[in-house]
Amino acid sequence: MSDIKRLTVFVHTVEAGSFSGAAKRLGIARSAVSRHIAALEKEHGVRLLNRTTRHLSLTDAGRIFYESSIRILAEAEAVTHRIQQLREKPTGTLKVAGPTSFGRQLGALVHEFQQLHPALAIELQLDDRVVNMVEEGIDVSIRVGWLEDSRLIARHICDASRILCASPAYIEHRGQPEKPSQLIEHDCIIFTLLPTPHQWQFSRNKQRESIQIRGQILTNSIIAMHSLALSGAGIAPMSRFLVNEDLKSGRLKQVLPEYDYGCAGIYAVYQDKRYKQPKVRLFIDFIQKRIQHLLRE
Repeated sequence: MSDIKRLTVFVHTVEAGSFSGAAKRLGIARSAVSRHIAALEKEHGVRLLNRTTRHLSLTDAGRIFYESSIRILAEAEAVTHRIQQLREKPTGTLKVAGPTSFGRQLGALVHEFQQLHPALAIELQLDDRVVNMVEEGIDVSIRVGWLEDSRLIARHICDASRILCASPAYIEHRGQPEKPSQLIEHDCIIFTLLPTPHQWQFSRNKQRESIQIRGQILTNSIIAMHSLALSGAGIAPMSRFLVNEDLKSGRLKQVLPEYDYGCAGIYAVYQDKRYKQPKVRLFIDFIQKRIQHLLRE
């Protein structure tokens, strides 16, 4: 490194035409420039620069040394650039966790990201429980919903709107509620992972309303709740992106569409120390850019 530094000082001295000019370019003392040039001349046993009170000029040996120095410095810069690119290139294995309900979207994201970085292996774990990222060695966990306090860091990716829905058979049999208060007359599927499973919050025209609902079926699984809604078991709270296809095909119908049922945040959770790894940082940035498009599909 000291040799490269001396070559850099020599090249700047030649191009600036003076020790003081090189010192100004490099932000070092004029005496330091002089010491570097003297050390080079002593090392090679030849004079590289002719010095006068007003001007510096290259000797024959100095001209050869200058041309060689330019090539060496250019190659050193190229090597540094290639090494930096290698450091930024994701390698190894990226361990990603997410809920089973988000598996289709997350699987598509993982495949697309791996195509961009073929040297990277990705292990995708789907589980509705909140995994212990430290114990299980998870690099990134995608969570949908509400975050508890944690030593981990969460980046908010986007919000997913939530709706109520039920099967056409259920609505035909029990009727379509016209306002939230009528939900107490209906079978509601209770999702136990909500912050307030038995109390649903609504808003309309800036007016908020909270309804205590009832239901004989409770579950902590989005997939089970989806299946229950399709089978006509009752009214289910779902993220819209999970039931878009069912709504389009008519397998499910939205309940109380005039009311806002809120949204669930989608977060990328990671350990602070792991974010410095290119594979983690690039994957989170990639999800941030691509996820909105997938949620609309």
